[in-house]
Amino acid sequence: MTTHADRPARSLRARRGAVVGLATGAALALLAPVAPAAADVPEGWSNPDEVGAGPFLLVLVGAPFALALLIALAVYVPALVRGEKVTPGPVQVEDQWFGGPRPGARELAGPDDETSQAGGAGARW
Repeated sequence: MTTHADRPARSLRARRGAVVGLATGAALALLAPVAPAAADVPEGWSNPDEVGAGPFLLVLVGAPFALALLIALAVYVPALVRGEKVTPGPVQVEDQWFGGPRPGARELAGPDDETSQAGGAGARW
């Protein structure tokens, strides 16, 4: 009985090449009938009417500006409704001391003398 591991790598490469060749041939056969249509240019396409400055500016300037305005409103309005600050600059953070004393939480008192049992972990040599 032969297994996949017993087959030489050359036959595997040959099968892969055949599959790729068949796929490429099938794709080319499907695309071969597609050719440019031999039709005349539709009426009005060869000599279009001139476009005035107003519609030109409306399409090339007004539409992108309106789209940018809509996006800006979609971003800023929810933040303004929540009452958040939307001006640029660093966020003002209240004073914070990470790892420092916490108000309201009692820290363990340190030992007062050698015989005191107060405090956290300790070791004796």
